[in-house]
Amino acid sequence: MNAIVPKDRADWHALRAQHIGGSEVASLFYLWRLVNGSLAYLHMFEVPPPGAECLGCVSRHTTGYRLYWQKRGVLPADDLDGVERVQAGQFLEPAIAAWAAHRWAPWPLRKVHRYLRHPTVAGMGASRDFEEHAAGLPPVEIKNVDYLVFRDLWKVEGDQITAPPIDITLQLMHQIACEGRARADHGWIVACVGGNKLYRGQIARHEPTIARIEAAVAAFWKAIEDETPPLDVADFDTVAELSLLGAETRAAPLDLTTDNELPILCAEYLREDVDIKAREAKRSAIKAQITRRLGDAPETIRARASGFNLTWVYANGKNGPYRGALTIKEI
Repeated sequence: MNAIVPKDRADWHALRAQHIGGSEVASLFYLWRLVNGSLAYLHMFEVPPPGAECLGCVSRHTTGYRLYWQKRGVLPADDLDGVERVQAGQFLEPAIAAWAAHRWAPWPLRKVHRYLRHPTVAGMGASRDFEEHAAGLPPVEIKNVDYLVFRDLWKVEGDQITAPPIDITLQLMHQIACEGRARADHGWIVACVGGNKLYRGQIARHEPTIARIEAAVAAFWKAIEDETPPLDVADFDTVAELSLLGAETRAAPLDLTTDNELPILCAEYLREDVDIKAREAKRSAIKAQITRRLGDAPETIRARASGFNLTWVYANGKNGPYRGALTIKEI
């Protein structure tokens, strides 16, 4: 049986631990810059072309390397119930769904209570929040999005979403793929932006993307079975945490004098470190000159220069008002 109704929250957590879910699938993919300057998305068990540079994980929340160790039981799973944005979603998404159903009525949205397991790929599952009660049962992903994030990462025409960020696209395709008894030819994205503006987009099913996701999930569980971590995409924070847990503890320094590539990496690291510090110092000085020109009114400052829009956020935090990020966008 591909669809399961979890008995309770603990049962849902157990199912989630045994599968790669829609909210996790983006962490399996990394962005690479190839030697010709072009960009490519590869799942973390694909061998990149010679000379390719890893630019980071597609997921904005975790990395595939960390997820690997979590699914192996070495690192604890993320406590989603304690994450504020997850808590916010539990309360806000039903209201946003009700608003969307009213805004684009008649639109038969319904809450989903079943957990879906992919019919052919073991360890691939989806916990949908909402779906369209129509042919193919298209999934409906609902997002509560910050205005600046939406402006910079989403593509829209009017109030229609034409392209969400890549991690959300992967999540939607993953959910489409996991509905085995029906074949939805599309899914939906609904975004509530800044708490008061609603956008919707119909995203067509894309078989090549679904095939890449299925291959990534299969490779992930094969690596778990073989206990072969994806070292090419190891991130420092996870490696450091593994060391603290003893997973990487060694009694004596390693003798790597025969590793011809390591001295090159060490030299590159030191050069980058010097360059980063120099760039940060220069950037800080430039930022000071820019903000001096913006003044310091007790509000978010928006300004326009020749060819640029500037926004300097003024926000209220738990310790009182503070100046947030300075955003500069070329126009």
